[in-house]
Amino acid sequence: MPSEFRKQADARRREQRREALLDAAAAVFVRRGYHGALVSEIVSEAGAGQGTFYRYFRDKQGIFEALFDRFVASVFAEFSEMSANLPRNVEEYRAASVAAIRRIAARAEGNRDLLMLFVREGPTVGEAFERKLRGFYDGLAALARGYLDHAIAGGFARPCHADAVSQALVGMAFWMAQQWWHGRVPDLTIERLIEEMVDFAFFGFGRSAAGGDGGTVR
Repeated sequence: MPSEFRKQADARRREQRREALLDAAAAVFVRRGYHGALVSEIVSEAGAGQGTFYRYFRDKQGIFEALFDRFVASVFAEFSEMSANLPRNVEEYRAASVAAIRRIAARAEGNRDLLMLFVREGPTVGEAFERKLRGFYDGLAALARGYLDHAIAGGFARPCHADAVSQALVGMAFWMAQQWWHGRVPDLTIERLIEEMVDFAFFGFGRSAAGGDGGTVR
């Protein structure tokens, strides 16, 4: 029987082959678009055979969905530290939010072309992928609601309709990310934009809430 070490080595090789196919698919999809890409191009990019491809993915849509799943998992992973060490006051809540969103922004910037492809062509791939997109939005809103419920229970956020507010926060984040990517807020760095959005979420328009003079809390 294969040793445990051999089993682990085989599992690592399988995962490496799968990741190589995903990386190749990302390059081909960005270059050719979803509908223009071919499985043969993906395996050629990866230096693999079609048999290898079909051991891991059912078809082109399957690997496209797997690429999206990989990105989604990486986004939620950026909140793991905040979830493990829940903020105890508004200052910690704000700092943790800014830090997590900055990490996500850096990851998104590194995958900008692929993310724009998900947004632009994802809804044309099929109902299954459209459900994945909705699930991503809903998952982020549920995460935001969990943090908001915690803050309300801790007394450092005002009582509100947490579900509606969480949906609004996620909607604002996605809209402003697209505006920044398209160069429609040229006078702001991404770091400053993140702080502006977080401070708006925390303090709204109120002058006194944002430190007494309407300025951004630093």
